[in-house]
Amino acid sequence: MTSTWRRLSDRLAGKTEPEPLWADGIPDHISVPIREWLWDVLQSYGMTAPVAVRLKLPSRILESRDPNAALAHLDDRANPMLRLDVIDATLGCLQQALQRAPAYQRQAALSAIRQLEGILREGDSAFTVSQDYGGLERRIDETLHASYDKAVESGASKAQAAAEHLRAAFSEVYGIHPDPSAAYSRAIKAVEAVANPLFLPNSPEPTLGAVRSTLEQGRNKYEMVIADRRGAPANIDAVVAMISLLWHGQRDRHEGGPTSAPVSQEAAEAAVHASAVLVQWISTGAIRKK
Repeated sequence: MTSTWRRLSDRLAGKTEPEPLWADGIPDHISVPIREWLWDVLQSYGMTAPVAVRLKLPSRILESRDPNAALAHLDDRANPMLRLDVIDATLGCLQQALQRAPAYQRQAALSAIRQLEGILREGDSAFTVSQDYGGLERRIDETLHASYDKAVESGASKAQAAAEHLRAAFSEVYGIHPDPSAAYSRAIKAVEAVANPLFLPNSPEPTLGAVRSTLEQGRNKYEMVIADRRGAPANIDAVVAMISLLWHGQRDRHEGGPTSAPVSQEAAEAAVHASAVLVQWISTGAIRKK
């Protein structure tokens, strides 16, 4: 979600469309606040060395007269993602360090992290702080994010592995360096975590493909909690279609075939959200035996 504030000239002109998000690194209009935030956090929590090591930065950073300032000012026009990498690594190192810190220090750090999120939001950055505060991720619609979080919660009620796979899939597809292949694979594993025990309880090698076959062949055994146009429980055709789409769409699962192909970013995003719907449906009993 972008900032809700609008400049006077836009309000007077009746402009209603949202501001475009800045996806190419840190835009100039928030460069100074970001630099000041970085310096304060790096200095306050001793994060400069861990971040420099994690990012494998040149030794001149730590050998400078003020390593905190050197890292906070680090920029590279040829690599606009570098400053985002520094912020992301700072959040990751900070989260790791705070796991052993006293409560008062954790609260102070959370306050600083929320300050960063405010800068990114007001500056209409395409990136935001992840919900676990451990890094950055691409900003998506808040309603869509809430729906995904609900699926994670539902998945956790049935299988913790499903929730873990959903969280990982989201991070891999919306992280600052997306990995579509890994995200798609995690999406399938998330559905398998709740579907395999329910539909293939005795199978020695359960897969989502086997779940698809079981449901396809046993359509008359299951129904949906959603009603059809006659008011009766709907059939499971939509579930079979979604599982088939998810299963067949992973074209990089095996190499060397005539239809093998890399997973695109767009396909991975669609797969991750489709898996969230399936996990939520299966976990909450939206698909039931007749």
